[in-house]
Amino acid sequence: MDKNYNPIEYIDNKEREFTQEMLSDTIKYQKKYGFGIGENNSAHNNEADAFRHAYMQSMLAHRYGTLSAKIISSNHEYEGNKNGQDPRESNMDLWNNQQGQQIYNEIRLEDPNFNKLSEQRQKDIIAQKVVQRMRAGQLITNPDDPRKFEEEKPSYIPTRGVGGIQNNGQLLGFAANIDEPKTSLFNYTNPITGNNRIFTREDINEMTNEEFAEHEKEIDAQIRAMKGFMPTNNDLENEAQNSGGVVYVHSYTRSDGTEVKGYYRSRPSFN
Repeated sequence: MDKNYNPIEYIDNKEREFTQEMLSDTIKYQKKYGFGIGENNSAHNNEADAFRHAYMQSMLAHRYGTLSAKIISSNHEYEGNKNGQDPRESNMDLWNNQQGQQIYNEIRLEDPNFNKLSEQRQKDIIAQKVVQRMRAGQLITNPDDPRKFEEEKPSYIPTRGVGGIQNNGQLLGFAANIDEPKTSLFNYTNPITGNNRIFTREDINEMTNEEFAEHEKEIDAQIRAMKGFMPTNNDLENEAQNSGGVVYVHSYTRSDGTEVKGYYRSRPSFN
């Protein structure tokens, strides 16, 4: 592995690539469907913004699982709120994000063979459904809309899951089963070590250079298994409380006197 490889930088680069892809797709479908967009193709607090969020969430759910789409969107809005984002904008984004997650679940129920279609056809289907919801008034296209976001309860509609079934049918990282009525974090094992520990952004940030060097290959394998997604402590705490796919192991001392810091690990599922 490249000694200069930085897992956080890898994640950030993947996020930027995905964001640019979603913006480019938004502009393309705006030209096709004619929904409102700002000057210089601005997708902010308008119909293009609503489309982008709903479309992006459907694509995230398709590629990485509905749970991960929710975690990523919630974390993004949380960071935005910390940095002074208008709460009306956050409400608009969260509302449209959830609409996008619902759209993907709807597609998977309607067409079990959706994943076998070409990527362009998949995008076209998602975009069409997003526009249909927008025209039916189901998306929020203005921050002044009085409707308030309320998170829907998990429906456990089967998804591929984070690092789960890829387009070629292989399993990566998570022992995900498309019919498993739980989250994709159940049964996760690291592809290299077989360990069920899940590293978080905070874990990496708090590591010494020596600790990072010791776990570098394991961390890299987790990042690649999760397709560039790295959870935070808050993400896994919510997962532990809401779905039970992970558990927290409190710090302890081994018999040889070695101090082991607390960490999250996946929980096995029992059918």
